[in-house]
Amino acid sequence: MREVRIRPSLSAVSIFFALLIRVGDYGSVWKLFRDMIQRGPCPNIFVYNVMILGFCRKWCVRTGESLLFLTRKYGCEPDVIAHNLLISAYCVRGWTSHALNWAHFMAEYGCEPSTATFVTFINALCKKGNIVEARKIFEEMQEMGVSPGTVTYNALMDGYVKAREIGEANMLYEEMRNMRVAPDGITFNILAAGNYKYGREDDGNRFLRELSMMALIPNCSISEMSISGLCWAGRLDEALHLLKTMLEKGIPVSIIAINSLICAYSRAGLHEKAFEVYNIMTKFGLTPPASTSTSLLIGLTKVGKLQIGLDIFTGKMHQNGRT
Repeated sequence: MREVRIRPSLSAVSIFFALLIRVGDYGSVWKLFRDMIQRGPCPNIFVYNVMILGFCRKWCVRTGESLLFLTRKYGCEPDVIAHNLLISAYCVRGWTSHALNWAHFMAEYGCEPSTATFVTFINALCKKGNIVEARKIFEEMQEMGVSPGTVTYNALMDGYVKAREIGEANMLYEEMRNMRVAPDGITFNILAAGNYKYGREDDGNRFLRELSMMALIPNCSISEMSISGLCWAGRLDEALHLLKTMLEKGIPVSIIAINSLICAYSRAGLHEKAFEVYNIMTKFGLTPPASTSTSLLIGLTKVGKLQIGLDIFTGKMHQNGRT
């Protein structure tokens, strides 16, 4: 393009940068960058952000840092996105202290953190099990005038559930509603599954009712965590009742959830109950994995239900196109 006196656009150069970084041709990246500085077009913040993102994805975070410092040298002020890219890269690698240093550096230069900045920190701290610090970040963002949205509340709720502080998660939900922040399907997935997992079935049912009333779409994680949680607690009949309720209400139920209930009944020697769950599974058009069918066959044979076991076996064979 240069040879025919055509000046490349910044968008074209940005795409070229992204491709070079993706293939690992860093020599050409810096050659192109020097050419832009010397001959134009001068890179803008979008070009810098593309380069920072590319290097961070390649685990070259220090190089991304160097680029951010270069922006000011060449008359371009880094924006909140540039800082967030580095903060996120450090958090993903578990280097939360480095990320916090960048947040302070960001504030010193008058760049206001965004909601995404705080959510990144909350997710990283919750992942490390540091729920106390995550809560402090949550409160600090409000003191700075940044209102937490649904994504922020969800991140902290999920942290409380993983830390086994289900009561705090439920209280945070009430706080969320009082602040007139609308919950989404993810909110109820976190809370319903968490409450069932830790034996708070009444609260789990309440969140499922609210989910239905708000016409939000749940996902399979509710069934996996809820039913598996009841199985772990030895409350198999409650798990079966919940399974039936979910299927009747049209809530997605995963194969993993049903499989865990069949296996739990089989381990407890309640093979007829396991077969009941199997029938429910096939009634709703779900196909059990081979391991489930095998454990069910062994169990039915033990209680003298050999013919039923053979029927399951032959049905399985026909499904697989065998004779």
